[in-house]
Amino acid sequence: MGVSVSAPVDKEILFRTAEKGDIVRLKEIVEYTGTNLDQRDEEGNDVLHYGALSNHRPTLEYLVERCSFSPLRGNCRGITPYDIAYREKKEVTLEYFREVSGFSYEEGYHNPVERGFFPDPSLIRVGEDYYMVNSSFHFFPCIPISHSRDLVHWKVIGHAITRPEWAELDDKEGGRGYWAPDISYHSGRFYITATLRCNDDSKEKRIQMVTSSTSPEGPYDKPSWIHDDGIDPSIFHDDDGRKYMLLNRGARIFQLSSDCREKIGEASLLWLGECRKNPEGPHILKKDGFYYLFLAEGGTGMGHRVTCARAKNLYGPYEPCPHNPIVRQNDEMQILQCCGHGMAVDTPSGDWYMAYLTLRHSKDGYGFTGRETCLDPMYWDKDGWPVVNGGKGPAVFSPLPKATESGKEYPDAYYYPSWCHRLWTTPRPLKKDKVWTEGESLFLTGSGGDLNSKETRSILLERQREFEFTAECTLSTESLKEGESAGIASYYDENSYIKFGVAVKDGRKGILLAHYVGEEYEELSFTPFPDMDSTVVLKQECSGKRRVFSTSFYSKTIEDAVCLASEGLKKGKRFTGAMVGIYVEGESTVEFKTWSSDFIAEDSF
Repeated sequence: MGVSVSAPVDKEILFRTAEKGDIVRLKEIVEYTGTNLDQRDEEGNDVLHYGALSNHRPTLEYLVERCSFSPLRGNCRGITPYDIAYREKKEVTLEYFREVSGFSYEEGYHNPVERGFFPDPSLIRVGEDYYMVNSSFHFFPCIPISHSRDLVHWKVIGHAITRPEWAELDDKEGGRGYWAPDISYHSGRFYITATLRCNDDSKEKRIQMVTSSTSPEGPYDKPSWIHDDGIDPSIFHDDDGRKYMLLNRGARIFQLSSDCREKIGEASLLWLGECRKNPEGPHILKKDGFYYLFLAEGGTGMGHRVTCARAKNLYGPYEPCPHNPIVRQNDEMQILQCCGHGMAVDTPSGDWYMAYLTLRHSKDGYGFTGRETCLDPMYWDKDGWPVVNGGKGPAVFSPLPKATESGKEYPDAYYYPSWCHRLWTTPRPLKKDKVWTEGESLFLTGSGGDLNSKETRSILLERQREFEFTAECTLSTESLKEGESAGIASYYDENSYIKFGVAVKDGRKGILLAHYVGEEYEELSFTPFPDMDSTVVLKQECSGKRRVFSTSFYSKTIEDAVCLASEGLKKGKRFTGAMVGIYVEGESTVEFKTWSSDFIAEDSF
């Protein structure tokens, strides 16, 4: 006599059954009801997230081995069942997950590996060392260069352009500037190229910059300019010594001079891509007699992806990879979205990885941290085609690559004073004589107007790396004059920012909170000082779109600071990310005595 299938159970019953480790009831639900097992709660947790709490091996084995749930699948916050087991100290679960995943929890890493506005990664290995560049747009110094020994832990060691007179950023609007750089190495020399995206009213909207150096950290030569319209250039050095530049649309190629500073001949199209929507970001890798061509396609939104094709001849024709797209996020409840713009690299031991960009959204649904860099393991199938993360989509949690032992040591790349050990950046170059340190203090001289002017450079910023953070500064108010202010800036670009500082208004000093969105300036509050000394401590606490601004006698909350997210305003090019730092509005020199920031990662336990 057959067993009839009963009605589906509520997902809460499914989750609690797994959490209790009731294997008999769990099997009954799975095998004799019509329950959808792939249901998730509002945080994106699946049944194995709950089962991880059971600490019951038979329940875990059933869910993983019979029902195909993965301990490495993340929820909306990037938290996996493996994370839950570690956080809750479930030893049986941890041991089982170690067995089926092949690595202990301590041997794993979370994506993104570079957090907070590190988009468009390009990376290479030279000997035992890895080097990576990322887009910097209108921020200065231009194009950060990072170093790693394990592809996960990165440190900025230099920039491609550190001389203000070479930067060409003075008139560039927010989101313009240096797009999608590429780093390559040949015969003892490092080459960096990027698109200088100019304003729309410029004679040329897109120009290709090339510079090089014998040292990865620089200094780099004065840039040369290649006048071919397109974006996302990369340089390919072929085995015969010839050098080529690739540009979109799709992958167009033309030869370069031996020093890569001049264009030779006309461009020709190699491959337009597979979906042919916004094909860009071309890179070529030569391996085992094939030229492998990687493209970013689908636009920078939810359809972003990486595709691949190969040819025996550099000029093709190129055959598309049967696994395309080799990187794409198809799960809308995962933390890593808009994944694309990838580049592959090998390790000294012969393993392969792909770096690509992603966009995380806060629980409020906004990408405050901007586009960031991820890393996934990659292998080549029996037919020589690349497979990223086993074809399972972008990885939230993976085993650490093997670190190299004999890599180089580099100091941090401080361009502005290394006050509080921060790598400061500014929108467009700030003259070095306008910022300096004395003892434990930093002095910043204002450059005139408000932060909505491209002429105002008196802002020192660091990237917002997480959705939750606290930032605090102490400043002296003695030098401020009528109409001036100084304090903490929460900044996206000249079109959207929040000022929280000390201001002088009608002869009185007070705490100012104001924001600028689009073309609208609004003073949210001005609170005159009580009797107090001239030193003020300002504090900002952030959780998603909510920000609390406070001093010892003042507190005010902005519940909806979405103007600091890329999606929060439709004006200009919104491709960067939120930043936080210090500012001076006016022309006075202000003493900042302390600065601290604490970014809290949700997937760190």
